[in-house]
Amino acid sequence: MTPPRFELVAFRDRMSEGSFANGLDLAQDGSVALIALEDEIVTAHVQGGELYVVELRPPSEGTCTCPGFDKFGACKHQVGVAAAVNALDTAGLQKAQSRMARLRDGLALESQDALIERLVELARLRPDVLAALEGGREG
Repeated sequence: MTPPRFELVAFRDRMSEGSFANGLDLAQDGSVALIALEDEIVTAHVQGGELYVVELRPPSEGTCTCPGFDKFGACKHQVGVAAAVNALDTAGLQKAQSRMARLRDGLALESQDALIERLVELARLRPDVLAALEGGREG
C-alpha cells in the first residue's frame, strides 16, 4: 500500500506562514508520533504545549484536539502530521500501518481478567479514559 498523500498547500492556505512553518518543524523535530494508518485515516499524537491527537484524511481534511483547531479549523499539528506522513519511507509506512494490528494481536493473547485490570488502571489514571469507558458519563 502506498502512503496517503497530503496537500500541504491546502493547509498553508488556511493559516499564517508562521503556524505553517511551525507545523513543518514539528514533523522534523520528532514531535509527531504516528499511531495508526488505517483505511486512509492517519491518527497521530503530536507533542506541542500539550499532547494533541490529530486525525487526518487525504488530501487535507481532519481534526485536532488543540485550541487552535477549534478556533481556526486548521492548525500546525495537522501540518506536522501531514508532512511526517508525506515523508514516510517504506519501513516507516509499514510500521505505521502495522502498529494497531500488533497491539490488537498482543491484546488478544491476554486473558479477560488481565485486560480488565489494564483498562481499570488506565481509567484510574486518565479521566478521559474513565469517561469513555463509562459511556461518556461524568462523575
